[in-house]
Amino acid sequence: MTAAEPGGAAAPTPHVLVVTSAGAQAAVVVPVLAALEASGARVRALDVGAAGGGGASVGDRLRRALLGESAERRLRKELELNPPDVAVAFDPHATQALGVARDQVATPAPVVAIVGELDPSRAWAEAGADRYCACDPECAVALADLGVEGERVLVTGVFGPRAWADAARDDRAALRARFKLAGAVVLVEVAGLGAEKTAQLALQMSLSDAADGTTYLFDAGTDVDAAAVLRKQVPALGLRAKLFGATADAPLLWRAAEVAVAVPRADALAKAALVGARLVALVDDTVPGVVAASAAIEARRRGVAARSLLLVGSAIDAMARAPAVTPAPDGADRVADVCWVVAADKRAVVDERHAAARAETRERVRAATSAAQAQARVVAAPGELEDLGGGGGLGGAGAGADAVDDDGLGMDRDALARLHAETRARKADLERAMTQARASADGLSRLAESARGAGKLDEARQAERKADAERARMHGLLGELAQIETELIELGRAVEAAGSADARATAARAARSAAGASAATDDPFGGAGGGAPRRPAPGATSIEDQLAALKRQGGAAPGAPPRPSSSSSSGSSPGGRSSATPAGTVDDELAALKRKMAQTPRKK
Repeated sequence: MTAAEPGGAAAPTPHVLVVTSAGAQAAVVVPVLAALEASGARVRALDVGAAGGGGASVGDRLRRALLGESAERRLRKELELNPPDVAVAFDPHATQALGVARDQVATPAPVVAIVGELDPSRAWAEAGADRYCACDPECAVALADLGVEGERVLVTGVFGPRAWADAARDDRAALRARFKLAGAVVLVEVAGLGAEKTAQLALQMSLSDAADGTTYLFDAGTDVDAAAVLRKQVPALGLRAKLFGATADAPLLWRAAEVAVAVPRADALAKAALVGARLVALVDDTVPGVVAASAAIEARRRGVAARSLLLVGSAIDAMARAPAVTPAPDGADRVADVCWVVAADKRAVVDERHAAARAETRERVRAATSAAQAQARVVAAPGELEDLGGGGGLGGAGAGADAVDDDGLGMDRDALARLHAETRARKADLERAMTQARASADGLSRLAESARGAGKLDEARQAERKADAERARMHGLLGELAQIETELIELGRAVEAAGSADARATAARAARSAAGASAATDDPFGGAGGGAPRRPAPGATSIEDQLAALKRQGGAAPGAPPRPSSSSSSGSSPGGRSSATPAGTVDDELAALKRKMAQTPRKK
């Protein structure tokens, strides 16, 4: 299928770059590649290896970080040497590397991400693709919950083999009659299970209540051991069963079954969904992603999980009574259509992503300049009468103060400088896009003139229409450039205002600190409280110092001559105590001195 332009002519064959990696599932990549080649697109594949591998451990993240730069360089070189019309990736990390490389080349191409997971990982939110092809509506909702814009998500269908999608159009009853299948038909995929698990699975099916009225179709693929076990054990168990492997009738046999029993790998999930079979998921903890896939199948009500081989029989009985499910659409075929449509309008798709980024940056610039203006009003010197608002709810200078932080500084100067740099980079991108649009318009005009001269009027009209579209795009970019110039001027003023406000605030804090230190030094009370004790003046003597000096002088008043020693008196008491100095004289004088000083009023 090829896309058509508005004029009715077929669109040019698109050049599609398919980026695979260690994290891409082969069951998804192969059908998409086959569908792209069948649609007539020119396909070029590039494998980035472990740079796109999954895993959330420290080693996995370190490996991706080391290999990611090399993958980005390879992708950038590929995009420069062989510019594609659209690029396709299958895992979030490879998609992110492709998006980074896409933004660094002169002619960017839209990036389409193929999300084949039933339960998308959080890494898809940072992939940065222009379009996301989800396998079903539940997957699309999960991507939106992760933060992917809803308008970028397209529900395409299940990514599986085209033969299984074609088999869904056949009538199930007619196929049963063709292959002589009686009763309920249950298909069991035993390829890769091994001989032991295959034998246990057959034994559990023979114990099921509905075994007598059921025909089992065993899909052994290329597993010789599983086929040998079934040939030996099924007749002994009395099961009504048939065995097949790699045959062209395999999609039809899957379609004939109402219930499929398989390990929920990507290929088995796709086959069961494409033919409309209910799934009994064999949970094997050794297979990565099986537990999450089983839970997703149960949430969609398209199957049930059997967490042990002992539960397989009861799970089959439950699925046989469950309502029928409709076959899922072929997602690979729809992805090819998406690539054709996106490639035909690649400029608009790329500009759409750039417009969203520009709108986000423009909003940040508006918020920053509003905060800077409010900040300038707060720290401006007072002049004429100004309205500060208040309880009346009137606007004024206080109305813009909401955009300023609690410390009055608003957005800091470093954040404003980073925003200024982002705006300059956005201006450079717009200038490059405008130059490309002008060159494309000139080239299309020359092509229209040459086609008109050769008598190809239809081609001339198409080229002229495309040239007009490129000129309109160029004029739109010129208008955005004028707006960015205004934003850069406002951001420059905001950076200067933030720097001046920081300087004034720093000076004010320094002045307050100096004033506080000076007040603490000059305060005679040693603190802010009025009840604090008064500090003694320099050179003054406290009461305690006077008492200590009086004791050293033997009890004399300050300034009096020293009292004669008791040893110079002529008499002494019998106990060796001096008769000239009665006991308790010093204590009495100290008490009298305290009373005298307590009665003396304090100088203010």
